[in-house]
Amino acid sequence: MKTFFGSFFGTLVAFGFLVAMGLFVIVGLIVIAAQSSPKGPTLPRNALLVLDLSVPINDAPKEFDPAEFFSDLPGNLQEQAPTLRETVQAIRLAANDSRIKGIYLTGTLFPFGGLGSGYPALKEIREALIKFKESKKPIYAFVEFSFTSGYYLESVADQIFVDPQAELVLRGPATTPLFFAGALKKFGIGVQVSRVGKYKSYVEPYIRENMSPENREQLEKLFGDLWTDVKSTIEQSRGLAPGTLEQLINDNGLINSELAVKSKLGTELVSEAEIIERFKKQYGVNSKYNTFNQLTVPNYLDAGRGSRLSKPVTGTRVAVVYAEGDIVGGEGKPGQVGGDKFARELRKLREDPDVKAIVLRVNSPGGSVWASEQIYREIKATVPIKPVVASFGAYAASGGYYIAAAANRIFAEPTTITGSIGIFGLQVNFEKIANDNGITTDSVTTTKPLASLFSPFKQKTDEDMAIIQKLLDKSYQEFLEHVSDGRKISVNQVNEIAQGRVWSGAEAGKIKLVDETGGLRSAVLYAAKLAQLGEHPLVSEFPAKKRFPEQLQELLKSGPRPPVAKADPISQGLHELQNELKELQALNDPAGLYARLPLHIQF
Repeated sequence: MKTFFGSFFGTLVAFGFLVAMGLFVIVGLIVIAAQSSPKGPTLPRNALLVLDLSVPINDAPKEFDPAEFFSDLPGNLQEQAPTLRETVQAIRLAANDSRIKGIYLTGTLFPFGGLGSGYPALKEIREALIKFKESKKPIYAFVEFSFTSGYYLESVADQIFVDPQAELVLRGPATTPLFFAGALKKFGIGVQVSRVGKYKSYVEPYIRENMSPENREQLEKLFGDLWTDVKSTIEQSRGLAPGTLEQLINDNGLINSELAVKSKLGTELVSEAEIIERFKKQYGVNSKYNTFNQLTVPNYLDAGRGSRLSKPVTGTRVAVVYAEGDIVGGEGKPGQVGGDKFARELRKLREDPDVKAIVLRVNSPGGSVWASEQIYREIKATVPIKPVVASFGAYAASGGYYIAAAANRIFAEPTTITGSIGIFGLQVNFEKIANDNGITTDSVTTTKPLASLFSPFKQKTDEDMAIIQKLLDKSYQEFLEHVSDGRKISVNQVNEIAQGRVWSGAEAGKIKLVDETGGLRSAVLYAAKLAQLGEHPLVSEFPAKKRFPEQLQELLKSGPRPPVAKADPISQGLHELQNELKELQALNDPAGLYARLPLHIQF
């Protein structure tokens, strides 16, 4: 028997050793392949720069997540999705590059949540495309199944090719949030909330079965502002009279291919296969892929300038800090803004003599009050030492606005969702569901006022809720004072425009929550001007994009984890439910207080 177990465990050890060695060899081969591969693709003499709208364009470089390493391995070795700055940079370079003969927009931008490809980022890309037209080079777009956000870019094109089977879904902003109050009550889960601000709507799905009148009021105003800006922009690009687009939508709903061309939203009915053959004759053939000569944004930057593979930026510069995602306590995960992590980085940048100015790019609905306060304090401490300019992306609401309140200047686009200055607390208890299933509690306590305050199995008493409300009121007052101090308006004025209400960037400018209309590039140039760095400043980024060897090093430190499944349009309902649960998981403030906006807008 001993011999059997000895042999068995000996075999297991040997097998484990072989597996480890196999992984080591595979990883080694991957590293060798990555390091020995060409620095970038060859740039043909005649080519089109291709913008694939189906790939979300985020503000920040994608952070490395060991959990996604193996599932994303080909992407790690080849190319990653371009960022906003990279996309704009490529368009600007292509305008003066004789080898790039034009730009081709393709792919469907699905407006199914998330922070990528928001309207402020799209507006900045749109402006770069309009500037590109001064080079007299053509911009083409292929429309197959286009939503408003994608067509917002495509409408710039000189020629809009419409697939014969195409449908245009040009709708205004809408929201259909899920309300859980009935289900929570049915299952015996108690929810108690405290909040400051009559428009603070994040808690409504947990305590109501429909929208409050206040929430409906603010959303109708916000959506009206956003839709007015977007539809008028599209009408101007297509040479349509004001009101034409909305009338077209109201009369027809979905706009088919023939109607699109007839109404000047498209220029020609043609399949993509025909376009490819046409472009082969016009721009040459890529024999490897049997298509026309073309380069994606990452390919072009790698081949033309090598900027995506360059070493970290050194020397006097502007540092761009991307606060993109939920604001959470601690370090945070990739795609989140960790209070400890970002506060530490801001301190480092403040003390770095080569960093002459900081641009805080915010694309966040907010989150933890404490984490927001940590970041705010570092910005506040930096302003007397070097300029800090805030640039707002799609969202700069609640905690997203909180962290930027002390900046020297704030830039936003008309479609930025901002404000939502308010605080809420969300207390969940399982007392009823536990009791209904025979689970009871008992306790011995020395401090009666706090006996049930932190218990998940006890409904909060009136005394408990009073304690929480007192803390909440204090946090809200501090929020108001931060905004008052940074925006140079009285606390009473801030309170009037606060109350948890969300504003469009256009309206935020009127009430002094925003200083100037403009995108990330405008903010960087303004910061460089304040720091006297000239019109072409060096720029470093945080979080920075990691090259493959750095990713591999992190993977070996953390160990492999299961791959993360990716959602697709078919599973959108489940994906939205997943997002709801992720929002709840991100609520990790130590005091249970949050400054956050719900993300339920589809546009």
